[in-house]
Amino acid sequence: MIYNIPDTIVFDLTNAIVIDNPFPHFTATNVLPQNNISNLYDWFLSTTEWHLVETDFYEQYEFSLLNVQIPDSLKNLVSEQSLSEIENLFKKKFGVNALQLVDVVAHKLVNSQHIGVHNDYINDEETHRMVLHINPDWQDEKGGFLMLFNSSDSHDISKLVRPINNTAFGFEISRRSHHAVSQIHHYVRYTIVYTFKRF
Repeated sequence: MIYNIPDTIVFDLTNAIVIDNPFPHFTATNVLPQNNISNLYDWFLSTTEWHLVETDFYEQYEFSLLNVQIPDSLKNLVSEQSLSEIENLFKKKFGVNALQLVDVVAHKLVNSQHIGVHNDYINDEETHRMVLHINPDWQDEKGGFLMLFNSSDSHDISKLVRPINNTAFGFEISRRSHHAVSQIHHYVRYTIVYTFKRF
């Protein structure tokens, strides 16, 4: 459910930096107010909504924020105003005329899980995505790096993105948006993925 709550824009994406290689993407820091990120982390620790999803290139726990009861303190994460803030960033930085929300999904990766190289491309059903990292006390040795590739070759790494707490990574989905997540080591990696399509 998308909530129409007045004056509930929660995201601060003003410091987003856009980079074109290996495919168009942006990074942003200090995206949520501290109380939001703390409440979100506590909810992820306690909720029973997680269910395991397995495919040919990953297994992870997930659930859609649009299909569950969200705590009142976190409803602004899927308010119309907050979703418009993300959409406006894509429109401004990526030259998109208009976007439509597809889904908002929480992801959880646990010890030894990883995500193989893929590009998320399914024609025009999904065209833009923002990943919000919720990972207090994360350190390099915990793994879970977002890896960007120049091609579908797993050895052709272009860039590593640290899943630092309260940072966001957004990108344009295309045939060349190859990325993966490295193996988790004795940690639980949380993200929220906002997916849009161009129309």
